[in-house]
Amino acid sequence: MSEKYRCFLAIDINQDLIQNILKVQNEFKKTENNIKYVEKENFHFTLKFFGDIDKKKIIEVKNIIRKVLNENNLKDEFSNQISIKGIGTFPNENYMKVLWVGSENNPFLTKLHEKLDSEFKKIGFKLDKNFKTHITIGRIRNLRDKKEFKSKIRELKDIEIGNMDIEKISLKKSELTPNGPIYSEIEIFDL
Repeated sequence: MSEKYRCFLAIDINQDLIQNILKVQNEFKKTENNIKYVEKENFHFTLKFFGDIDKKKIIEVKNIIRKVLNENNLKDEFSNQISIKGIGTFPNENYMKVLWVGSENNPFLTKLHEKLDSEFKKIGFKLDKNFKTHITIGRIRNLRDKKEFKSKIRELKDIEIGNMDIEKISLKKSELTPNGPIYSEIEIFDL
């Protein structure tokens, strides 16, 4: 049985925007709810979560990424600048498990995701039904004061984190540990 790795395709966040995201986390920390906050080195936009895959499948994934990036120069069609703003929860406001910072609807990112996702489907991955560009900033374990938490979301719902250019995407693996996940690069792809 071959070894499997928990893998995902991500866009790393520019260093100059990380402090702004940490300020948002700090606002939620004031609510004293039971939330596992994501470490700053793990902030990213997820383009695709693959789950546990073996080395053979990783090679297939890398080949598809190269193919899509070689065949599509999306930077010629759309701006690769993304505006990071807004806050919310998944799956919804009544059942909150993930706290996230989002982005405006971005044609560049949407198209890139669509093209990659349809190619990944050809090698056995399911299509993403509700792709929403977001950066997970916390995993909600228990809300001691749901009303206060919802109020904080409303207060920050239009917060502006800043803009960044998407220049590369990273295929990463995630090693789950008792102290949280440790991410490492498998390969970085320039756009």
